[in-house]
Amino acid sequence: MSLKRIFNTGESATFRIAQQVADALEVEVHAKLRVADAISIDRSGISNEEYSYALKAHFDVLVVRDNLPVLAIEFDGSGHDPKNDHLKNRLCDRFELPLVRVGMVHINSKNFEDSAVHFLIYQLFCVDAFMEQFGDDPYETYDPTFFVSMVGKSRPFPFHYAARWRSRLIRPFKQSAHLFGENERGKYERGLIQFGASEGAWVRGNEIRAICGQRVREGKSLVGTASLSFQVFGMGNDRRENFLQLHPFVMGLAGGEMYENALAFLEGDQRGVLTTEDVQAIVAGWIAEGFQLRLALNLPD
Repeated sequence: MSLKRIFNTGESATFRIAQQVADALEVEVHAKLRVADAISIDRSGISNEEYSYALKAHFDVLVVRDNLPVLAIEFDGSGHDPKNDHLKNRLCDRFELPLVRVGMVHINSKNFEDSAVHFLIYQLFCVDAFMEQFGDDPYETYDPTFFVSMVGKSRPFPFHYAARWRSRLIRPFKQSAHLFGENERGKYERGLIQFGASEGAWVRGNEIRAICGQRVREGKSLVGTASLSFQVFGMGNDRRENFLQLHPFVMGLAGGEMYENALAFLEGDQRGVLTTEDVQAIVAGWIAEGFQLRLALNLPD
């Protein structure tokens, strides 16, 4: 009698990531737990189809706090059959169990030690901490980059990924300040890299596009761009709105590309340098596709 693997490659990677974050946050993570073991379906009023599905289906990964499920993660890889996804999504929406669907792109998209899957788990705990403290205050806006510290993170402002990428350029820009325009040269010689920074994010539904730039000279910047989509279910309106503030991660991905382009530029490769008109054309294309501005810092008009 042959045995069957519990995980495929993507599910295994997702579980390992969830375990890393769970250990840092001192919560539990479980694998392949039946849907009916995570939500109370008896006398719940769900349809017969949903009831039968809940008895047979499982969650790939389930994060548990105080013996209660708080986040389900589904890995939708190349062999995934989506025909019953709507049932799982609908059950999570009905019972308000947060569910995120991820793929290899979320595992492979990384800002330093964090993949998008790491960030999604941290995001839920950050949102809940924020809403517990500021949920009734209309003047407080949720943004994960404002978190000064986070359990399991040794550095301050752990989710300001774009700034972290940018800070890595301070020393090499100091050493190669002669490559930059007159206005930029003096600032970079003093390590004031923030005065040449630009970045922005645009959102369409659950898809985010971001751009990160560093000025080389008047009218030209080193630029990186990034795009990532997310599928999120099982959250009430306020919680969902806060959770979907995922732009810092995508802006970090753009910052990582900008960083690589900057290192190449210091070696004489100009391909990452774009004109103001180039940047404006990129943004105009996004807007034409229906993306709306989430935030912008020093981007050309």
